[in-house]
Amino acid sequence: MRLSVVLLCLALAGVLGGGALIGRWALGVCLIADSVAVGVWALLRDDGTRAQPSVHEIPDLQQVLERARAS
Repeated sequence: MRLSVVLLCLALAGVLGGGALIGRWALGVCLIADSVAVGVWALLRDDGTRAQPSVHEIPDLQQVLERARAS
């Protein structure tokens, strides 16, 4: 897991824990603020390009022969 995701989860847990210690109304405010913060964080991380698949496509025989002929 990436360090930034772990730190974000710990920060969210800390905010919610602090709000729970203050009271129910503060916990509600913290939940709303956390939801907005996570949404903004997710939108700012999106660069608008399609994500590349992490698994490569398995070529079929036609593609292998075409690649061999081209080289």
